[in-house]
Amino acid sequence: MIKNVLVFICYILSSCALNAQNWKFDAPNIPTIRKIFHDKIDVAQRNILGLTCKKDSVFFATDNNDFNLYTTAVLKNKIDFLQYTIETDPSFLETEKYKWLRGIEEMLQSFIDHYKDQTFNKVYLVNLINAFDDAMQLHRSNNSIVSIVDENELEVGTILISNFALENNKGIDTSKLILVYKLCKRNPSKTLQILKNYPNLPQADSLIIDFAFLNPQELYNYASANTPLGNTIRAIQHPMVAAIVEMAISKDGRFLFPFLDDVLLNQISIDSIRKTIDDQEAYYKLLVKTQERYELLKQQGKRVYAFETLIDKLRAKAIEIYITPINALHDEPNPNIRFAKIQHLNPQELYFLAVMGEEEVYTSSFINGIYPKIIEGLGKIKTDSLFKMVHYAYYRKFIKMCASFNMLENFLSKMDQPVAENLMKSFTNHLDQYYGLEEAVNVADSYASIKDSTIKNIILSEVVKNYQQFKNTEQKKGKVIYGLLYQIFTSIDSTKKNNVQNLFNVPSVTQISNLQLKDSKGRIQVQQFFYGDKDGKNVYNNFVNNFKSYGWQIINKPEWIEVNSTSGTPITIYANKPLNEEDGLDDAAQTKLYQYLDSMNIYPTLAIHRGHSYYVKASINQITSYAKLVLLGSCGGYFSLSKVLNTSPTAQVIASKQIGTGVINSALIEIIMEQLKQGKDLYWPTVWKTLEQKFSNRAEVKEKFDDYIPPYKNLGAIFMMSYHKAMNTLQ
Repeated sequence: MIKNVLVFICYILSSCALNAQNWKFDAPNIPTIRKIFHDKIDVAQRNILGLTCKKDSVFFATDNNDFNLYTTAVLKNKIDFLQYTIETDPSFLETEKYKWLRGIEEMLQSFIDHYKDQTFNKVYLVNLINAFDDAMQLHRSNNSIVSIVDENELEVGTILISNFALENNKGIDTSKLILVYKLCKRNPSKTLQILKNYPNLPQADSLIIDFAFLNPQELYNYASANTPLGNTIRAIQHPMVAAIVEMAISKDGRFLFPFLDDVLLNQISIDSIRKTIDDQEAYYKLLVKTQERYELLKQQGKRVYAFETLIDKLRAKAIEIYITPINALHDEPNPNIRFAKIQHLNPQELYFLAVMGEEEVYTSSFINGIYPKIIEGLGKIKTDSLFKMVHYAYYRKFIKMCASFNMLENFLSKMDQPVAENLMKSFTNHLDQYYGLEEAVNVADSYASIKDSTIKNIILSEVVKNYQQFKNTEQKKGKVIYGLLYQIFTSIDSTKKNNVQNLFNVPSVTQISNLQLKDSKGRIQVQQFFYGDKDGKNVYNNFVNNFKSYGWQIINKPEWIEVNSTSGTPITIYANKPLNEEDGLDDAAQTKLYQYLDSMNIYPTLAIHRGHSYYVKASINQITSYAKLVLLGSCGGYFSLSKVLNTSPTAQVIASKQIGTGVINSALIEIIMEQLKQGKDLYWPTVWKTLEQKFSNRAEVKEKFDDYIPPYKNLGAIFMMSYHKAMNTLQ
């Protein structure tokens, strides 16, 4: 039926166009100015056909051939008929003819421009031509084109209101507001950005109310501004908007906003929140209690509008009020003094200190303070009850932290064995159901730190079971997650048979071979970055003196030194001199060294950063894709792993989660260089065991060394760098 209708319409259009085409051959005397626009229209028609078909015969608007023929007929024949009508209809004044011919040409050219900019769906070409025809009729009768703009697509209306022939229509101003409304509905996330220029739009209130539920945080930012849009927002009488406005115009609004949902649900009043703001502990406790409620709402399938804001505030306060002060007292031997700030926190509040402050908390702060306080607070209650109290929020992260700090076996031992086994199964299952990869990374990071073979076997068995379930299905994400975990876990255990090696090709993380680090001439090239502050100069001098004492050859250059092994495997360490940092001489020295290495086709496979954390970005920016091993000797270098992997996706990385120290970095460099010089591979478990023994009688150094993460325990990083590659492998 539809096909027949289209064919009939095409026939009518063709019949109408026949007169137009005949007219073109028998054209009356037409002024040159109008002939020019007739020619331009003809060219525009051909150009539009050429957008989708080189033969200029059919305009391919869709995959439906009938619709394509119809669109082509409208483009060719209706436009021709409009030209014919303009020239032959006596109701058109001479001045009008020029205007409407120019309007047609401009309308077609606008379509071409928008199409090339990908801002006009080609399906709407017919609608545009018909709308222009209708608008022309209304305008010539001195009527508004508002109805045409309102009933057509945003793109069509946009071209119409900017058309030369319609620019003076009485409905233009109203039409523009209609298009603003359509633009907001089309791009709801940009509503406020659009309304900044149209704060008095008739539909502004309804759009703002809708936006309040979409992005209350952004509405909060706009509501406090002394602008016309801010005034419009503040005048709206709607519970959601009114609550946001009350917080936004308050001097302590940033403290209030995390509780938006509870305020709307009448769980708490703004006045009662204000009473806790000046009492840091009371405010932190309220954040935790609110988080627990929010988590339960989320698990019930309800949306929580201020959830992310609350988490951000909870994390900030956990670090500011508790983590930073107890970390700063890491040299305090009296635990009652060091951990005085957390004396009055219950297990849930301590739990959120841990998971919110994961990237900041020191090993000793967790092991000697937060963790034992949680256990003490639970009393005789089984430890699995802790997860129930917090509705299992971040439980994988907490398990990962316990594993990293060697407390997981202790934690699991304080619950019934069947419960512990089920917990670890749950820990490993359903990783494919989460939007991001954080939960899978938590599992990956945990595995290498777990020493109890029973726990490791439970995790590995669940990974294998899940992989077997997914491998023959179309659920690619699950297949990749569990296939990668299986491959990574078995790659660090020589007793396990890895039968997915060829599928994802994850590199070994337990060792790096001497051969991998050599260039084509058999030499290992190393680049070490130094910086010219006081500490940097001292570290540099120690480095030079140490290698002199080891019998290595030192060659001085103006901006750098070359340190060469004199026996065994040939190794060269290129290190820039730490010059005056305030004058930018460090940068200049590193740049000249880079230029020299590049000119000599020297590509270091081992890169070492020596300097404070605020210099690490500069070092990482100079690491090349040839790097196979990277040592970040700064504080918190572990949290720059992703930046290294962006440049060198297969690099193995050694870094500290906490304080990087010269004595540990020097020991690491010494053992790495000595092993490589002897032609040995670097087997990380052995290297780490050697260093642990070296520092065993130096408690302070040993504590800091425990925060250094070797490549074979960076399973989360290995997982992340392999995931997208693996997903592409299965395309």
